[in-house]
Amino acid sequence: MKRTIYYILAFALCSCAVQRTTTSEEFAKDVQNDIPFKVSELKAVSNHDNTYCFRSDGYIGLLPDYEVDSEGASMIFETTFAPTHSTQPSNVIWRNIVINRKAKRVLCIDRLIQNCRTFGYVYVLQSQTAQYSDSGTFHWDVSNPKLLLNVSGAIEGMSGLSVETLNTIMK
Repeated sequence: MKRTIYYILAFALCSCAVQRTTTSEEFAKDVQNDIPFKVSELKAVSNHDNTYCFRSDGYIGLLPDYEVDSEGASMIFETTFAPTHSTQPSNVIWRNIVINRKAKRVLCIDRLIQNCRTFGYVYVLQSQTAQYSDSGTFHWDVSNPKLLLNVSGAIEGMSGLSVETLNTIMK
């Protein structure tokens, strides 16, 4: 009996010593794991729901899915013709879209370049799940192909921060 009490007390003391991460920290870590390249820092952007800024220590050479210009117009990067450049110019945003069907999450990753370093923003569309129910996210399945039009409209509306940053850099 005494041994059982000691085990319970020891377990309680050990449990108190372990620092648990919050749901928002776990969510950010999962988002970082979905990014197809290594980032050295990922932080939530205040006043922008489900938006994270990131930076990398160097240049990321991953080709984009889209390019976005300083006015916010996007165009498909890979067409039937060869792309005009294989390295990112400083006057455009390179955008990649990542779909994680298991987590019901879509990432819109906007990359900017300055002084040969890549930084940018990750806009997250996350279907409501029990795991992240308090993150203030959308309540429809963003990974469902039938809802592609809704997803594209939501992503298009989220790119303002990237375009504003690009225009600031170009000045």
